[in-house]
Amino acid sequence: MIGKGDFALPGTLSIPKGKGPFPVVVLVQGSGATDKDEAAYAIKPFRDLAHGLASKGIAVLRYNKRTFEHAAKISADQNHTVDKESTDDALLATRLLEKEKKINDEQIYILGHSQGGMMVPQMINQDKRQNIAGAIVMGGPARTIQDVVLDQFHYLLSIGQIPPQAAEFYTAQFEMLNNPDFSGENPPDEFLLGQAMFWDSINDIRAAEMAKEQNEPLLIIQGERDYQVVSGIEIPIWKEELSHRNNVEYRLYPKLNHFFTEGEGEMSMPAEYLAPANIPEYVVHDIAEWVKSKPNKSE
Repeated sequence: MIGKGDFALPGTLSIPKGKGPFPVVVLVQGSGATDKDEAAYAIKPFRDLAHGLASKGIAVLRYNKRTFEHAAKISADQNHTVDKESTDDALLATRLLEKEKKINDEQIYILGHSQGGMMVPQMINQDKRQNIAGAIVMGGPARTIQDVVLDQFHYLLSIGQIPPQAAEFYTAQFEMLNNPDFSGENPPDEFLLGQAMFWDSINDIRAAEMAKEQNEPLLIIQGERDYQVVSGIEIPIWKEELSHRNNVEYRLYPKLNHFFTEGEGEMSMPAEYLAPANIPEYVVHDIAEWVKSKPNKSE
């Protein structure tokens, strides 16, 4: 169980065969209410990562997201924030792992996917005990979430997946969020995206900029066919903001989409997620090799 009380979360710790102690990776989901496998239609990327990394000597902790496990309580919480949704539980997970005998408490890593990847620098900032040894950003935006989502909608509009009215609606909503005077406590009457405090808490997160002054090693991985977080836009921003750091590595995968399954064509489409598929072994290999290399914090 991750945490205690009203928002405790069930999870699974996959431990490799052997005595240990083992390095460990904590998996943090993207946006939405998802279970510990980050199940999306026909795919379960976090299950794949847990089984794959454990088979290579790396423990993995995954857990149901708070918005999945406690949906009713979250929807009633007008003060729900992105830290409550992602950051706080990830840090609680690292605390739990400190006590596990088969875990090397000097090799606790975070892997954040999508929105979870965007929140990695926030997790590092709030890790008061400084026990995060490093992090993997998996398809994580460098820019604000509203910039990324607007690009998604423009692409979906271009391929006929959404009507023009939907793109217009979200463009207008995000314009309100980008107004410096936007307040989650007192949002405009026209704001219709749900919990305003949540959006107020996330709308200024710029992950690459936040990571500039940090020194925890990063592995940033990205599918080049990802239409949700476009590598051609996000990776150059990560590289520019972190160009002065010597402990950031990048891996780009030409065939992979946002959930890191393979497909054909220049850019992926939503229908790909309906086909059962697994994260390729070469992705698991790259993550495992990076963790086993014990990447150092920058000076």
